[in-house]
Amino acid sequence: MRGLKSLRRRQDQSSDDMSEHGAASVLVAIVLVVLLGFAALAVDVGAMYAEKAQLQNGADSAALAIANQCANGPCGNTTDTGNLFANSNANDGTSGATVTFPNSTTVRIVTKARAAGSTTDGFPLFFARVMGINSTEIGATAEASWGAVSGATSLPWTISDCVFKSYLSASQLSDFNSTGTFTGSPTPTHILLRYDTNAPTYPGCAAQNGYAPGGFGWLDAGTNCSATVNAATSVVGAKPGISVPSVCSSLPSTIKGTTVLVPVFSSAVSLNNGNNTKYTIVGFLAFHVTGYAFSGNVTDLDPAAPSCTGNCRGIQGYFTRFASLAEGLSTSSGVKNYGGSEVFLKN
Repeated sequence: MRGLKSLRRRQDQSSDDMSEHGAASVLVAIVLVVLLGFAALAVDVGAMYAEKAQLQNGADSAALAIANQCANGPCGNTTDTGNLFANSNANDGTSGATVTFPNSTTVRIVTKARAAGSTTDGFPLFFARVMGINSTEIGATAEASWGAVSGATSLPWTISDCVFKSYLSASQLSDFNSTGTFTGSPTPTHILLRYDTNAPTYPGCAAQNGYAPGGFGWLDAGTNCSATVNAATSVVGAKPGISVPSVCSSLPSTIKGTTVLVPVFSSAVSLNNGNNTKYTIVGFLAFHVTGYAFSGNVTDLDPAAPSCTGNCRGIQGYFTRFASLAEGLSTSSGVKNYGGSEVFLKN
């Protein structure tokens, strides 16, 4: 009897152990499912964040590229441009881009995740497939705008809007006078913008091309040889005399071969018996500098432009279009576009 009871106890204990092992197996299975869920969360969510960053970079760069094209002239094939920059910023080279224009000076880009080589929106997942989730949609949005520069830290020198208009074609001038902007680029003729007392007056322009007696276009300059000008406030002060401002000693070594923003004035008034000039600034133009002749025999002339010798003082180059992403610029409605534009992201 004692042996039979002992055998029965061992059988009961074995049965309990098997029950415990079965329960543990169930718990392990449940934990494995949970761990797989966390793996799906960690791997797939990380991949989704990386994809989102790529899509945002693609949207930003596409919006800025299209805005830059539009600021410089015809917008071109915006769909191709949008897809090019969106795909270039995707690690797999594939994403969808939709281009719209909320208004005449703003472009909106929406990028969507796609599998490599696919034309269907959707980001493929990996571990999440175990849970029956094969893909998800991921997107990004960017808006960029452009407009005429109304405020900038620029070259401390100004020219008359009448001189600028002389280099627009008849159709461009008609558009500019009626709309405040023009299509295409100004005539790219290499010219000489003289500011000395013997400068010839352009047809239809005021004497001395609008410069007041004692003023030759040089503005009050800061220590970095620049003038902070805002067309919204219109009026700026000026440095009298024909010489380059003393703070601009390094200007000749840096200006040639660059495109600079130049304030444009509509009128000039002499103050304090010619010791100062007040200019009314109406916008900014873009001028590519190819040569110069400053006081003190500081010259580096462009043979393709009209000569400037003897007592001649001036800057050589040609009018162009210029769209800048630089900080410190501003735009405002009502300012005419002389070719100097700002491009900026809105979000």
